[in-house]
Amino acid sequence: MAAQPKTVPRHRLPMDAGPVGLAWKAYLGSLKAKPIRTKSITSAVIAGLSDCIAQRVIHGRHRSFTRTLCMVLYGLVWNGPSAHYWQTFMEWLFDGKSDLGTVLRKVLLDQTSYGPVCNILFMSFATLVLEGKTTQFLQSKLKYDYPKVQINGWKVWPLAALINYKFVPLEFRVLFINMVALCWSTYLLLRARKMATAATATAQQAQVPGEQEKVPEPVARKGL
Repeated sequence: MAAQPKTVPRHRLPMDAGPVGLAWKAYLGSLKAKPIRTKSITSAVIAGLSDCIAQRVIHGRHRSFTRTLCMVLYGLVWNGPSAHYWQTFMEWLFDGKSDLGTVLRKVLLDQTSYGPVCNILFMSFATLVLEGKTTQFLQSKLKYDYPKVQINGWKVWPLAALINYKFVPLEFRVLFINMVALCWSTYLLLRARKMATAATATAQQAQVPGEQEKVPEPVARKGL
């Protein structure tokens, strides 16, 4: 009788005995036992990491732990839970199908609903909480900057969503999204700081004798 080929258990890593393998096993166990909590904590860590990267790019060092903590809370409260329920909803809506036609419909729905909403929410959070700007400044920013952000997002996220829905198992889709979001969130944070700095410079130039009252309202508050 011919020898049967050995099968590799699903999600098994070749370094099971090492620290990476042990950490992966622990993650899988936590993911199975408490999926929402695990995904939320993972999202929180990655959101905090994106802010650390952005701060080092902007300032050359990590300067504000309060700002990073805010990002961690954002990932914990919004990114993780919302991504979990969205992926679960999409799986239910399309009956778990993964043929190319279904995947393309998933990508289209994802990129015309959940994706744009996430971008608007994150831009609002970064502007109001991290940069300390006013709602007036936010309205102006969304009006002029959101279309550019969304267009840039459509250069990245459709391909990421296609890979995610076609090749990534459901339980790992939030993790895959987080990996892509690490780069995307860093980009949005850098863009938010760039706009805030430009607005501050414009306001300072406008502060000439007798015209202080004309300083734009959005720069009245200080960010984190």
